[in-house]
This record gives sequence, C-alpha cells and structure tokens, in this order.
Amino acid sequence: MALHIQMSEEAEKEYKRLKLRGMLSSFGAASALSLAFGLTLTFTVIYFATDPPAEFLAYVPPAEDLPPRAVPTTPQLSSKAATPSNTVAPSVIVSTGAAPVAMAQIDIPMDDSADDGLSIEVGIGLDTGLGDDLGEAGSGMGSSQPAGSALEGTLYDLKQSKGGAPTKVAPGGKVNKDELYSTVSGYLKNWSQSALGRFYKSPAKLYASNFFVPMARASLAPEAFQCVQKVKPAAWLVVYRGKVKSPITGKIRFVGTGDDFIGVRFGGKVVLEGGYRLPSAYQKGDLSKVHISGDDHTKHKARIKSGEDKAHKEYEFINYPGIPTWNNEIGGLTAGNVINVKEGVSYPIEIAVTEEGGLFGYVLMWENLTDNPVVKGGKVSGNKKFYLFRTNFSEPNREELNKLIGKHSAGGSMQWPEFEGDSPIWVAVP
Repeated sequence: MALHIQMSEEAEKEYKRLKLRGMLSSFGAASALSLAFGLTLTFTVIYFATDPPAEFLAYVPPAEDLPPRAVPTTPQLSSKAATPSNTVAPSVIVSTGAAPVAMAQIDIPMDDSADDGLSIEVGIGLDTGLGDDLGEAGSGMGSSQPAGSALEGTLYDLKQSKGGAPTKVAPGGKVNKDELYSTVSGYLKNWSQSALGRFYKSPAKLYASNFFVPMARASLAPEAFQCVQKVKPAAWLVVYRGKVKSPITGKIRFVGTGDDFIGVRFGGKVVLEGGYRLPSAYQKGDLSKVHISGDDHTKHKARIKSGEDKAHKEYEFINYPGIPTWNNEIGGLTAGNVINVKEGVSYPIEIAVTEEGGLFGYVLMWENLTDNPVVKGGKVSGNKKFYLFRTNFSEPNREELNKLIGKHSAGGSMQWPEFEGDSPIWVAVP
C-alpha cells in the first residue's frame, strides 16, 4: 500500500521561491563569468596579439658614405704599374751651372669643395676599370669618357677660327711663330677661356689623370682628340682644367718640362712654366726670349740669376735620370715656385701644353719639400725621385706607351724620367 504525502501550501510556496532564487543566482554567475572572459580576451588581443605599427626613419648618408657609381668601361688595354728601369742614367747628377736659389713661398687660396670618379681612347689612354673607386685610366693625353678622378682637356687649333677660316697664326698654311707665341702669350696673361673663344676647339674632350708623354709626333694630339681630319699637327694648344685635393700639408713645388711648352696654374697663380719655349716672355717682334733651348737656355738661366727675369726668379733647372735629350738641350726638368698646401683642401688647377709642329712631349711631377725633398744644392739627392702628378691610381707604362704611340712615334729613345712608386694621389673634384 502506497503512502502519498502532500506538501502543505506554505511549504510549496517556499520551495518555488528557493528554486527561482537558485536559477537567478546561476544565471548571474554565468553572465559575470562570460563578461569577464570576454574582457580578458579583448585585452589580450588588443595589447598582446596585435603588432605595433612600424615606424620608418629617413636616413640620408653623407656623400663620402655613398656607394661608388657604376662606371662604364671600355674593354681595351689593361696596363700594369710602371716599374723602374734598370737602364736609367745615374741617379745623382749635378745640374749644369745651377746654383742654390732662395725660394719664396706662394700662399694659395683654399677651397673646401670635394668629390670623386675614368676611361680610355685613341692616342694615349691607358688602363680601364676601377681602382679603389678612383680609377686607373687617363694616362698620357687622356681618356674619352667623363667618369673617374681626372682633369678635363680641350684641344684648340690656333691655325683656324671656330668657323674654320685661317688665322694669322698660319695664314697660308705655314705657322707664323711670331703670331703663334703672341697668341699663346695673350692667353697665359690670365688663362681666360674667352681668349681662346675665337679658335676652333675639339668637339671631343679627354680626361687625363697623369701627364706623361715621353716623345711623340704632333699628330698624336689631333688623333687623340678625334679631330685629325680637321686639325693639322702643328700650332695647337691643349688645356686641362679642374680641381684637385692636396694629399699632404706642407710646402711643395711642381716639376716638369714640355716640348714645346708646359705651364701650370694652381690656385689662380702660375707656378710652373717649362720646356723649349717660354711664351709668356714674348715681346712683339722678338722671339729671342721665347726660345730657351741650347745656348738660349743658358741665357735664360742667366736672366733669372741676374734678377732680370723676376717672374721666374725661384726656378731651378735639374739634370735628371732618364731624360738625356732634355738634359742636354734644355737643362733637364724645371722646378717652379714653392707653394703651401693643406691636406684635403681642393685647389683649382689648369695645365697647358702647346706644340709648334714636329716632335712633342711633356711630363709633370712634383716635390714634397716638407717631408721628402729630392733636390739639394741643385743636385738630385741620392736615389730619390720626384712624385708623379696623378689624380687616380694610373701610372704610365713604357711598353703600353710604346704601343699606343705607334705610328706617332718620333723614333729614337723615349725620354723617361723615373718617378717615385706609389706617388700620392691628388683626387680630382668633379
């Protein structure tokens, strides 16, 4: 028999009240837990899972840190560094009749600009490729491409106007030396390009990094400047221009010679004139002081020693190994004015060479009078050599120059003044 127990009405009401309260408590706890979980998840995603936005800072490197520019090169000759010849004359030679002279110093204005950069062409353009970013091309008369650390050269034909008409320098095709040196002398008064504006100039430029043409024929220059069909091999003038940084601080002087003439203006001042001719000494109708070879060279030195020639009073003439013809005919190399330079400072420089016709050649070197003087008392001291003036790693190479001169060869032995290996570089400033 089953027993049925029935709740009282009051007990049933209490039971339903407790049941509802439990359900509400459970729902509230679940809601609070869900809200807490949601907040935690949101916080985690926002602050931990999301990557912070990237920030970019623009950086402009200084000029010296920029990578080298790609330089086009012409696959032609590859020259090796020149090695001293074993057949060179004795390295201690007394200059003929030269006595020690007091050398005044020239203070050159400083210019703090900078930068750097090469190639090859017909005539004499040695080496291709890059050497520690400065290049190795531009020996002799220069290279055809405007890259690299080099000076820009232009050929001017003094025999014809820019329109091609004959000038007074060669009215009937024959060179008038009086007019030639009157013209060159006029240019050398201030080295102004406007003084050459009326003459024909080569459309092509050459870029030279050293200045070393031992001996060739005058036809080499027009061919190198790609105007051989337009310019006859006589009465031309080539001028190289640019800026260079000094590799040292101290006293220096440029040393060189030219056939017929080489001149150097550095920092706005003429610091060297040398060779078989001295155009700046021209006087109207009188070429006696322009010609300075043989006996005329002896007279030229006498004028300097006596003080008559004040413009060149500091010059020395130095018999030097490897140049027997130049030693015999023009007293060797000419050492110019003493100048003060500062390492890293850039200076404007212009180098001019000219030729009447026939054979020509030139060389430009320099002497560090502060740390490594070569000449003492008019003599080459011991086995010392002058530095090659160069604006990159190029060095003239005897074998390569013989090949490149080729049909322009003057015959006989080349004049080959030995230079100090690893000569400091005067970096050209674009």
